[in-house]
Amino acid sequence: MKQPIELRKLRDFGQTVNDSFTFFKENFKPLVRILLAICGLFILIGTVSTVFTYMNISSMFNFTPGDYESSSKPTSYIIGTIASTFILILTQAFIHLVTLCYMSVYLQKNNTIPTLAEVWGYFRYYFFRVLGSGIVMFFVICIGFMLCIIPGIYLTVPMYLVIPIIVIENGAFGYAFNKSFKLIKNNWWTVFGVIFIMSLVVGAASSIAAIPLTLVSVGSKFIPMKALSLPIIIFFSILRNLLILAYTLPAIAVCLCYFNLSEDKEGTGLLDRIEKLGQHNNQNDGLPSEEY
Repeated sequence: MKQPIELRKLRDFGQTVNDSFTFFKENFKPLVRILLAICGLFILIGTVSTVFTYMNISSMFNFTPGDYESSSKPTSYIIGTIASTFILILTQAFIHLVTLCYMSVYLQKNNTIPTLAEVWGYFRYYFFRVLGSGIVMFFVICIGFMLCIIPGIYLTVPMYLVIPIIVIENGAFGYAFNKSFKLIKNNWWTVFGVIFIMSLVVGAASSIAAIPLTLVSVGSKFIPMKALSLPIIIFFSILRNLLILAYTLPAIAVCLCYFNLSEDKEGTGLLDRIEKLGQHNNQNDGLPSEEY
């Protein structure tokens, strides 16, 4: 029987990327089931929003001069796009947090698949802490980009490690913020490379549905296909919002980066194995102890 992936271990760049895909593959069914249970409503709302957005694009390209109803299409498109973007960002954030909670419970249970109730408990526990941390990090990154583009890019990478530290170690924001910079020291390019590769993968997955949606919406002006445009838009809108689950991969990869850096700097995995020597029937007692 194949052994489950050990989370706390040293990994190089290639191993981090490969193990991210391996972990996703080995936990695909339980992880996706939990993601759909917790994030399903937002995926559904996102699908409806995507349909209306691309229908507005299609109507806008069929604009008729002098038609009052047609003249209001650009406004509808702008409002729809803003709403769709907000829902997309919210869904991505939920998927990211659920994935980190899944991996945290997986670690606490000694590489055993967690249940929906366990992940949901972690999700509720960390939601507002992560929300507040996310707002602070957003302003930190914005200040970095306002000073100059390069500081903004530099700050973005350690900010990716803050949420995994909060969830895995049950740490406060200040603790996680400071530790992220300690871990990233001399490892910035490695973490940046992992994030960049996973972003390309997610972008490629999203384009599978986004490109046909754009072509159908814009092409309706040149090709008479009104009878087919709505079903096609609905189909690819559903596909696009299901493929958003691919955002699980960057979350897994960033979490593995955290484990790698933590093991390299602190040897936490080795210390855990030493502490567990001679212990049997170790039970999961819920959330980890608070870090200060």
